[in-house]
Amino acid sequence: MGNGTSAGIGIAVIVVAGGRSTRFDGDKLVTQVHGSPLRQHAIDAALRLTDNVVVVGPSDPSVAVRMVREDPEFGGPFAAVAAGVSALDLAPDDIVIVLAADLVDPGPALPALIDALANHGPNIDAAVLVDSGHHRQPLLSAFRAAPLQALLAATDPVGRPANQLFDGLHVIEVSDQGGWARDIDTAGDLADEIARPPQNP
Repeated sequence: MGNGTSAGIGIAVIVVAGGRSTRFDGDKLVTQVHGSPLRQHAIDAALRLTDNVVVVGPSDPSVAVRMVREDPEFGGPFAAVAAGVSALDLAPDDIVIVLAADLVDPGPALPALIDALANHGPNIDAAVLVDSGHHRQPLLSAFRAAPLQALLAATDPVGRPANQLFDGLHVIEVSDQGGWARDIDTAGDLADEIARPPQNP
């Protein structure tokens, strides 16, 4: 698909893939989940929207989209988003989706986040998915480019948690209607996902 648009607004996606997998035995992002590496689920969801995609994480020749690295390495998710934004050519009104690479099935959430921004007017800066436990998922969110860029320009990103991406922004919450925030952190999560009954498309 070409550069994604929503009502004439450009869409870009940052896939955050720079974690250490400390709770998993090995690199969880290359672990096979439902027939493909876990990281590829997020990349495929992004590419269904746009080809303006950047993955922030260690270089891997098997990844077919552009990759960059946060500075310093393992500087945290906030720093990864800053690196991703720096690598993208963004117009002020573009929508930037931030997507964790360990999500199993984030694709259906992305149109819901985009629609939330589009339907609530320019005074809303970001939309974030809220899971069934009523927790915000900052690495499954969408931002208007200009306020996100302004926040990053005014902040030292290193070591900051992802939820600080919303500091000072007007945010709308989007309910997770289908387990879209499911991720793999541990071997137990992987076993649960493999045992999960197939979902209707």
